[in-house]
Amino acid sequence: MNGYFAVQLDKQSCNVVKKLATMPVIVSDHVTLAYNPSQKIYDKYAKHINKKVGVMINGYRSNNHIDALWVDDMILLDSNKRLKRHNKGAAHITLSHKKGYKQGDANTMFTNPKVKDKKYGYVEGKVKYISYVH
Repeated sequence: MNGYFAVQLDKQSCNVVKKLATMPVIVSDHVTLAYNPSQKIYDKYAKHINKKVGVMINGYRSNNHIDALWVDDMILLDSNKRLKRHNKGAAHITLSHKKGYKQGDANTMFTNPKVKDKKYGYVEGKVKYISYVH
């Protein structure tokens, strides 16, 4: 599949987290669940499209290129079931990055961050599939 599943944060949540961004390119709008999923993984997440998700945050990480919030847990609010990230790497909300830097590089930043702070919070969003084919 040419796209990705994400918890797309609602407007209020986006406005809250983007205040923490420190780099020029602001992202602050989603938690990636499954990037370019196989058909099997697509089918697993597709049944959750448009369902509300509560996202628990428990940390802030940054280096010289990118900053992000560490996601501790995600809960489907209609069923109280956990929603897990499929891809390797920590579930996170990329806040911002420098120009020319890719959001996906946030995964490597978590293994060796320059700044590692405890930061607790809660935001909400809905499961969406974002296709690269328009």
